[in-house]
Amino acid sequence: MAHPLEDLDDVMGLVSVHRQPVLVAMINAETDELKFLHVSEPSPVLEVVPPRSPRTTIKDFFSEAEHRDLVSFRVKYWQHSAVAHAIPVFDETVPARAVVSQQAGQATG
Repeated sequence: MAHPLEDLDDVMGLVSVHRQPVLVAMINAETDELKFLHVSEPSPVLEVVPPRSPRTTIKDFFSEAEHRDLVSFRVKYWQHSAVAHAIPVFDETVPARAVVSQQAGQATG
């Protein structure tokens, strides 16, 4: 569980301890939503990207991941890059059938 203003480097330093893919959780202070970010292990098969700015917060990173399908990134502790993607927030007003149809690329109706 990360605080929105924690440095990305610090959060990913703790992620590194697990040596496997993890879910990072954060509560959005403005909306009170519980958000999740799936983070892979750093991997030598991925293109090595430059490390993120030391001023990047986990909140900033969640925001970026929510606007992109997959984010390739690296922090100062890692030799290799990793990928992350945001897990959509559950919305009880959307029928489950509509979500499944949208994910499958079908029209809903």
